[in-house]
Amino acid sequence: MLGKLIKHETRATSRIFLPLYGALLILTIFTKLVMAIGAPDFFSEAASNNKVAEIILGISFTLYFILIVGICVMTLVMIIQRFYKNLFTDEGYLMFSLPVKTWELVLSKLLVGLIWSAVCTVMIVLTFFIFSLGTFSMMELSQTIRSAYSMFYLQTGMELNLFMAELGLFILVETVASILMIYVSIAIGQLFNQHRIVAAFGAYIVITIAMQVIMSIAMAVFAIGNLENMVLNGREAMTTIHWLINGSTALNVVLGIGFYYGTHMIMKKRLNLE
Repeated sequence: MLGKLIKHETRATSRIFLPLYGALLILTIFTKLVMAIGAPDFFSEAASNNKVAEIILGISFTLYFILIVGICVMTLVMIIQRFYKNLFTDEGYLMFSLPVKTWELVLSKLLVGLIWSAVCTVMIVLTFFIFSLGTFSMMELSQTIRSAYSMFYLQTGMELNLFMAELGLFILVETVASILMIYVSIAIGQLFNQHRIVAAFGAYIVITIAMQVIMSIAMAVFAIGNLENMVLNGREAMTTIHWLINGSTALNVVLGIGFYYGTHMIMKKRLNLE
């Protein structure tokens, strides 16, 4: 049943995001073509003779950044709106009448939110790649990557692949914990009979402040024990960064589990759709 929930949620949200991503891709390709044909010196100090192309590029890049910001904001709004509207408004009666468990409802919303967050990131990277086409050859890119790997290992004593994997895991866990924090705040807000949205926002602020206090204390304790490495460069500093990233990942795992369990228990035992 979890798969059906994810499929339904993905279909419902794709109606919003697919046109946006299609528009972003078309705008990116159009901008790149105008740049290549009409204003190849747009980003250089040399002035292009084609003023019309420069004006079109200025408008295109403005629309590009507006669209990027709009998609990022829309992704966040979708994560909040779909969870709240589907589970804590009149639609909740239908959702909770389905032969599914509470954890499946929460997990389906979480996974779809992660999917669209990942798609948003991939699309932004893809547009950057399209803009960079023609500025370097694949051989130059390969040589630059190999040089970066060698330089990183010489300076830090750590493989760049390992560092990127740890950083990627941290970003993933941080994203999951952030989404679950929104969910538990909404769940707490629905415990109130009135002003639920305000209560949910207040719960989010309180949780954020509490997390900042916890993180500040943890960072202070960590810094005191590693003060010498904090001011060094190279391998000593990378050791500190390594433990800092992994420690933050572990902390976010604990917080994410707490947020998920809190959301699940409130929806299971204290659900109030009145």
